[in-house]
Amino acid sequence: MNMKRRILCTLASLLMMMGLSAQEMPFFTNKQLQYSFFNPAYIPELQYSTIQVGGRLQWVKLDGMPKDLFFSGKYFFLGAHSQVGINIIVDKIGYQHMINPKVDYSFCIPIGDDSYLNLGAAAGMMNKGFNSNEIVNDTRDESQNIAKVVECLEKGNAADVDAGFEILLQNFEFGASAMHLLKGTDEVTMNKTFYGFMNYNMQTSEWWRLSPAYAVYYFKGDEQTKSKDVMKHQLSLYYYYVTEYDNMPADLFYVGATYKIPNEVGFLAGFAFGIFQAYYSYDYNFSNLRHGNYGTHELGIEFKIRSKGKGCYANYGRSRKKYTRYYRN
Repeated sequence: MNMKRRILCTLASLLMMMGLSAQEMPFFTNKQLQYSFFNPAYIPELQYSTIQVGGRLQWVKLDGMPKDLFFSGKYFFLGAHSQVGINIIVDKIGYQHMINPKVDYSFCIPIGDDSYLNLGAAAGMMNKGFNSNEIVNDTRDESQNIAKVVECLEKGNAADVDAGFEILLQNFEFGASAMHLLKGTDEVTMNKTFYGFMNYNMQTSEWWRLSPAYAVYYFKGDEQTKSKDVMKHQLSLYYYYVTEYDNMPADLFYVGATYKIPNEVGFLAGFAFGIFQAYYSYDYNFSNLRHGNYGTHELGIEFKIRSKGKGCYANYGRSRKKYTRYYRN
């Protein structure tokens, strides 16, 4: 085994040990995936059902790299001011994998002119496991103690509950949520995770909109798993091109940049074509992990399907001085 390979294996071992006893939640870069995954109160649209699929490959080509696949489906009932949905995350780091399906419910409360309070909760199951054959067939290091590796891994199921809120004002959005509120079991540990975000939307011209955004992620460690508290911050700047400005405004495409404190920068881009949206991000880590990997790639696609039904929301549009996530004609 040459020196470069040995270094990569050492890094991989560190990554795997980080993920064995306490698997962190993926901190998605694109805010569409962030909101949908972290906050059960997230309501993307009032008159559309949404289907979302996203994937994230972190530190590509590094042994034991985290891999994530996310699915979300949401349906809003106009008459009931309510949304029901399902979220499924499949996460793998090292030998450990996690599957976390949940059903969520959100309630939308109008609180003023083009302003809303959304409340939400989610319940589901946390499943953790590993593939024994993958460990046995891993020949990166013949001296590894397989029994010791298996002893560190988790396998089993536990109930899972989340809660959150978001407030949408004319130009400002913010919200917060808490994940994994239940204790878990001896076989499957549950570490509370907290998330918050805020965005400010500025119409810089008739066709362009600038949106600075901030997000914070906090993973609470514990003595049982010997895991440490982890806090991450993300600063982002989106620049949108808006089409059909005077009739029915919609984001045609956007570009942006992001900085995850303390050591990651990224590029964002997305476009919309009718009911279809797609978005992509690339993150580069300039810590010691930059060696031997090709950065982090994230891709999401979203479909919007017009819902049938009538609700009691007042008609409104987006004026040149106002921006709201929802549009109703």
